[in-house]
Amino acid sequence: MRSSGVLSELAPLEAARRGPKGLPTETVLVGLVLAAIEKRSTNLDDAWECVQFRAGPHWLPYFHLPDIRPTDVAACRASSKRYYDAWSRISTVLDPARHDRRRRLPRTESVVYRRVWMRPVLDAAPVLSRVANRLVLAPVRAAVARGLLSQWGGDLSVDTTAIPTWARYHTKRRSSLEVSAGYHVSGGGHQTFGYSATLLVAGHADPARSGHYPQLCMGMALHAPGRQIGLQAVRLLETVKQLWPETGFVAGDLAYSDAKVENFHAPVRALGYEPVTDFKTTIVKKDRKAVEGVVAIAGDLLCPHTPRRVIETYHLMAGSKRSKDRQALLPRMEQAESYVLPLKQSADDRGIERRQCPAAGTSPRVTCTWAQERAKASARRRPRRDAIRARRPGHSPRETIDLTDLRARKAHPDARPTVRPPNDLPVHRRPAICQQATISVPADVMPKLRQELPWGREAWQTAYRSLRSHIEGLNGRAKNVNTFLDAREKRQCRGRVAQTLLAAIQLMVENLRTIESFLRDQRRWSDEHYTLMEIPQTPDPFVTAANDSTGVRDASPSAPLDPPEP
Repeated sequence: MRSSGVLSELAPLEAARRGPKGLPTETVLVGLVLAAIEKRSTNLDDAWECVQFRAGPHWLPYFHLPDIRPTDVAACRASSKRYYDAWSRISTVLDPARHDRRRRLPRTESVVYRRVWMRPVLDAAPVLSRVANRLVLAPVRAAVARGLLSQWGGDLSVDTTAIPTWARYHTKRRSSLEVSAGYHVSGGGHQTFGYSATLLVAGHADPARSGHYPQLCMGMALHAPGRQIGLQAVRLLETVKQLWPETGFVAGDLAYSDAKVENFHAPVRALGYEPVTDFKTTIVKKDRKAVEGVVAIAGDLLCPHTPRRVIETYHLMAGSKRSKDRQALLPRMEQAESYVLPLKQSADDRGIERRQCPAAGTSPRVTCTWAQERAKASARRRPRRDAIRARRPGHSPRETIDLTDLRARKAHPDARPTVRPPNDLPVHRRPAICQQATISVPADVMPKLRQELPWGREAWQTAYRSLRSHIEGLNGRAKNVNTFLDAREKRQCRGRVAQTLLAAIQLMVENLRTIESFLRDQRRWSDEHYTLMEIPQTPDPFVTAANDSTGVRDASPSAPLDPPEP
């Protein structure tokens, strides 16, 4: 808890607050972590019992708690009241819209507090977000310091999950005790009243990396359902890149592929990551405005005379969501590769790249009569010595094909697919890619659909399926009986600040369990490895961000005196 930097974040805020200091912040947070581990709960009563009675009498002076008996009712009430007041102090200094949560406010009064959380900014409470992610990333920084993530390639998966709250819904006259909460709609249409949590998990697009590192939660952003999910994911990616500079793929579900380009796709590429997203059936269609005269669909630029059966394969792939059905469509999807305009020249300083006709070049992919006419016309314009050289002995059009060579068989004109353009169309009315061998195309064409791994192909299916399984695995572990992220009765404190902190502590404990499970699987677990240690040696991902955004100095926390040994 010390090395995570949470105490140094809260210290200046609590120092500016009037009144008695009360219990240390460390006492409250450690009690919540102990309750999450020992009692599978983050309720304040369970946390107080753990730190008061289960930690041991030698820890009580360190936590500034009295040595009382469980049967002393008055002493227990006094001690628990101090603990609750300390928690109230923490949530108050982090809350930008503090209000009375003992009653349901009228809708006219609650709209003032709701607007604070719903204002059009990325983060209404940046300090709260930093504190929450410091808790989540504390085990991650320990894993980085000890080399547990050395085999991780920087691939990530992002998803949004429901965080139910212990509060009733909004009514026409009265607002909920959770004024900024709403209905989170899951993939199956199930509605949950509460908040949405954007989660990042470390994963791999290559299945060969499986089991070589712990798949930890790399960040959490709690927000109103359906609000700025793309920007929330980008903010978490910025934090992860400060901690781990190696970048890779970022997989997201249909909600992220449907986000605005300026909110998700463009910032993700600017950070060095490559999106791997699936598409809705309404998105997979011909885009006639992308490049004139070229069939643009699902991020691919195809020949203008691509057969209808190839275009229908894209629609079938978008309509099939099961892995079994998509695997069956894979051979048909691979046939579309022959009609894709290959990259002739990478983008220049203006952001313009050159794309080549699939029937042109030294290794054409298709056979086209228009391309043959274009080649003949180009040959007539060449110098006469080229024609003489072509008629020399040894330049006979006859050639022998080695049928055992797969590459030679595919390169033969009779083995390539044939496109059938109309014969009665004049040359000057043909598309630009048919009049010349190459055309100029903006590198950022179709920014929402363009991907490094072509959509629907074998490489894309492997990467997307692998990365999506990781985030679903994190959701399953976070909502099991040990972490109980979806159990609102285990997180009864009201308010968005309280829900954010308690959810962060639950994910922090889940990361600890993941590290322990990984060490046990690798036969590297022992009692002396139970301590995290060495966290300050890892880079602090929040130092630069805090200095740039708020101007507040966020140095590494200075460790207080060690607690007494048992």
